[in-house]
Amino acid sequence: MNLSRTLLRCVCLGMLTVSLALLLTGCWDRRELNDLAITSATALDWDGKEWTVSYQVVIPQAIANPNTGGSPGQQAPVMVFSTSGGSIRGAVQKSSQEMPRSLFFSHSRILVIGQKAAEQGISQMMDIFLRNSDSRETISVLLAEGEGKQILEQVIPLEKMQGTAIKNLIENENKHGSNYKQVRMYEFMMNNTSDSPYTLIPEIHISGKGENTTISSLKATSFENKLKLGRIGIFKKDKLIGYFDKLVQYGVTFINNSVDGTTYYFACSQDSTDYKAALLVNHSKSKLKPVFGQDGQMSMRLTVDLQGNLVENGCKEDPSKPEELKKLASYVSADLNRLILHAFQTATSRQLDVFGIADLLHKHHPAKWKEFKDHWPEKFAELTIEPEIHVDIARIGMSSKPFGAQIEESSE
Repeated sequence: MNLSRTLLRCVCLGMLTVSLALLLTGCWDRRELNDLAITSATALDWDGKEWTVSYQVVIPQAIANPNTGGSPGQQAPVMVFSTSGGSIRGAVQKSSQEMPRSLFFSHSRILVIGQKAAEQGISQMMDIFLRNSDSRETISVLLAEGEGKQILEQVIPLEKMQGTAIKNLIENENKHGSNYKQVRMYEFMMNNTSDSPYTLIPEIHISGKGENTTISSLKATSFENKLKLGRIGIFKKDKLIGYFDKLVQYGVTFINNSVDGTTYYFACSQDSTDYKAALLVNHSKSKLKPVFGQDGQMSMRLTVDLQGNLVENGCKEDPSKPEELKKLASYVSADLNRLILHAFQTATSRQLDVFGIADLLHKHHPAKWKEFKDHWPEKFAELTIEPEIHVDIARIGMSSKPFGAQIEESSE
């Protein structure tokens, strides 16, 4: 009898445990997919009184539709709409007044900041990313030449969603060109709190004439305008204070050891700028180091190790000969030296420590940083740089002499 009661109690306890487990399964805060409006890109603008937030919302049925090419009646894969308010989150809240679904930001790929909003300062936007779980700090940040909303409205070939296309554009440039550096929101926020509170944000603008805002424009084989990367916006903390051109930014990427891959064009002498040859850079490593003289003056020493393959040779040198290959390497070194000096002198003349030298001093020379901290902009403006560049041309390709020289030899 006691054994039967014990077994009965065990069975009842087991059934109770299973029942409780079934009640606890699932997500208590789950939201149905049909109730969400998934955003692929966001833009932030300021009109002097209110913030305007623009959303690029994915249309699921249009994305799933296999019929593409801008056929009549085809639905656009995304829709763009905006709401405004005195606070950014207040503007987002107003979306419920015109959108039948709840906005979902976790899949947003890019944030485009309008020029006026950038000049006003976007610390409020950064605060939102720190406080809300549906905002991803890995989102890429770009600067618009005018309004950020106009960038989101453009139709882009090859990609159904403009947000994805713009994200791929900056990633592709970052990987293969290194003229621009992709900046994510968490990097932007970290720079704001450092001793060198500068961040360089790529600008994106509409080049050419008119705008492509309708899906029917995809039927054309060429566009009169396109989205294109432009200048480099200089942010001091959360505010836009100026711009660099692409040439200066290119030099900055070499100084900051930010070159992932690039094709470096160079001339056929150390003094020329008539570029006729190109080196596909496979490896680039830079190290910036402060050097203190006996008089206590500080300068910067930069070592750059560059390795690549010769992919174009319009010079007279024959790269199959070691002494002439060294000449080609010296041409690359001389041109890169000029590029670095130009970028460094541009930054120091404007007292913009975009190289993180203040952070470098604070970390490795705290006593010197304590000495320079109160007048760092003036001290930074006095700095000079000594580049030491090593170029290794690892491969010259399948041809030895330049093809132009081979033609001349065959005609003799």
